[in-house]
Amino acid sequence: MTYIAEARPRRRVTAAMPRLNRLELRLSESRATRGRIDSHVRTLLSQRNEAMAAALADKVPLSAISTVVGIRAADVKRLGGAYQDLHFSGVRHDWHLTRLAAIVRQLDAALEDKEQSAQKLRCDVLEGLESGRMDIFRVAALTALPAERIRELMRPAAAH
Repeated sequence: MTYIAEARPRRRVTAAMPRLNRLELRLSESRATRGRIDSHVRTLLSQRNEAMAAALADKVPLSAISTVVGIRAADVKRLGGAYQDLHFSGVRHDWHLTRLAAIVRQLDAALEDKEQSAQKLRCDVLEGLESGRMDIFRVAALTALPAERIRELMRPAAAH
């Protein structure tokens, strides 16, 4: 048997992938936005916990740390106690409290950004579902969220 190059079947021409409309694009971009915001919040939480531990190691009063951070003293002690490798550094107490206050402000801003992102996602999902162009599974695929999570997002919007 002899191989003849022209005897093989030709490749089928496939249709180009359909482009996403603006709403679908916003929904798919929300996945990266959520990831970025969540990563930033985790980083700030880690920095806050480490700063609390450093302040505790430098004998800053537990009540002062608790007041600046805005969480219970028992939680400050528990979170700060997770860092066993920190030793007394001799840094002034007000420096620790100022650093903690700055981290808490950044964390509050990041959490507000996260809430705004969730609200924007909620509005986009509602728009997509009410328009009838998308079902819940299409929205779930675009946002990389389970369909049940999409339903949970819609519950507060339906109550208003």
